[in-house]
Amino acid sequence: MARLPNATSEQFGELIRQSGIPQNTPQTNAFRTLAHAPRIAAPVLRLVLALLTETDLDPRLRELVILQVAQRCEGGYVWLQHVPIAAIVGVGEAQVKALERGAAPPSLFVDRERTMFAFVDEVLDTCTVRDETFVAVREMFSAGEILELLLLIGYFRMVSTVMTTLQVELEPSFGVKILDMVRETACR
Repeated sequence: MARLPNATSEQFGELIRQSGIPQNTPQTNAFRTLAHAPRIAAPVLRLVLALLTETDLDPRLRELVILQVAQRCEGGYVWLQHVPIAAIVGVGEAQVKALERGAAPPSLFVDRERTMFAFVDEVLDTCTVRDETFVAVREMFSAGEILELLLLIGYFRMVSTVMTTLQVELEPSFGVKILDMVRETACR
């Protein structure tokens, strides 16, 4: 059971108005939780929209990072929402199962992906990376992609912490639907 009650309909409406998320967005458990603080949560949602739709990082790599962070941070809510998104952008079922176990075998992941995973692990473990790890990442990723990786790690660590600490109840995945709604709204 969630540790906080759902926010009011007025708070939810305010969150949606301030965040730029489409007006017909479903009242999910995550959004109803974030709506307790709409002035803060709205920019948080604008950031995730940017991270999911406006980055230079390949969407497949983005979802691999999100799944790794969710697994490492025990972010079941994030995991549940992003597995279907990962599938759409080309992450295979065997890769998802490996990440769920905390593994990244060479048979399933290329060197660039494994280097990225080492980077994510070090950031999560120490809030920095060793020089050798940074050199390896710098050889495979642009400066912009490295910054995007760090923002993804930080954002999804934060969201995993919020959802897990507040015991936000899991619900069927809605992430794909929200992304489609955002893209449709942007095309108008």
